[in-house]
Amino acid sequence: MNSTVKHIKPHWSELPPTWRYVIGTAMQAGELVLKLGCVGAIATSTWVMVDKATNQTWGDRFRKVSAMAEVVAGFYDDDFKALISKGDVIAGYTVNSGFGLRMHPIHNEMRMHSGIDLPTPEGVQVHAIGYAGDRVSVRCWSDPKGYGTVADMTSSAFPEITFRAAHLSHCKGGEHRAGAVVAKTGNTGGSTGAHLHWEQRQGGVAQAPQKGYLVWALNGRKPNERLGDTIALYQAIVTKESGGDHRAVNPGTGALGLGQVMPQNLNCSWDGKPKSNCGWDYDVLGRDVSPQEFLQNPEIQQQIVGVKLESALQRQIQAGHDMNTAVKRVAAEWYSGNPELTHDTRPQAGYESIKSYADSAAEKFQRLRQQNLEK
Repeated sequence: MNSTVKHIKPHWSELPPTWRYVIGTAMQAGELVLKLGCVGAIATSTWVMVDKATNQTWGDRFRKVSAMAEVVAGFYDDDFKALISKGDVIAGYTVNSGFGLRMHPIHNEMRMHSGIDLPTPEGVQVHAIGYAGDRVSVRCWSDPKGYGTVADMTSSAFPEITFRAAHLSHCKGGEHRAGAVVAKTGNTGGSTGAHLHWEQRQGGVAQAPQKGYLVWALNGRKPNERLGDTIALYQAIVTKESGGDHRAVNPGTGALGLGQVMPQNLNCSWDGKPKSNCGWDYDVLGRDVSPQEFLQNPEIQQQIVGVKLESALQRQIQAGHDMNTAVKRVAAEWYSGNPELTHDTRPQAGYESIKSYADSAAEKFQRLRQQNLEK
């Protein structure tokens, strides 16, 4: 389960002392964007900036910081098997209580904590862990004074492990396909606020949970091992679409922000009627985001654009396409909505053809990818 791109994903001990200091202090302070910006800056120094004010602030600490923090946090983990610790950022949320003995927040006495606690908004989706085609069994049960609503999950991919999600607002029992939404975070049982209590059990015994599985559960897919490819793809598309301006609005189409996302993609309003619990925002964040909030919040843009691009790339790779073809097809889909139009040479209402866009994005991707590998 280790990454195939180790050369651009150095171990903590391999990082220069300055980077270890910056990343470490940012993690302690909970500065997610800053911390993961460092990851991007290690990979490349030609990163798209957020805005002048933010860049100036961060520039005092290091050069050309990446703005795609949530992209990395959302689906990538440096070490799949690494144990989760207090302060770790998992899928954009910060662990506030680790595995082991702790002072119980309600009973005010030292007790064994059999999992980890991850504060989240209520309603964040929890997915069935497994590979495509796997079946996942979910048992829902209730412990009103303790765990609250609980989902015990066993996957055919890891039959020896039971994953437990507790304090849920919703649980859907039965047999599910891998990746299906089976639960949502909540504040039930003995809880001091909305969060996910997560356990990893083997032979009925609670073990220190591993990062990769929790990232997988929160995003519905195995953490990405192609960090360099994802970074380069994000850079290429955002550079073409907005030049890195998260406030950009296309006056003709209304496309918004870094990735020039159509507002209709956020609320499923292609029929002119905005809908709740629907769209890219709900898919990625588990909540509705208005076009106004989207435009004003670069972090939300980074997460949504990054996850959607990464998912599209994964689909094309899984379909058997080589990387260059996969990138062109992703670019064509981003530009036109249809990857099958990759070779379409017709001008697009005053804009370049789909083929021109896809070819240009692929060229940028290859160049940026190589630059990343050389850093």
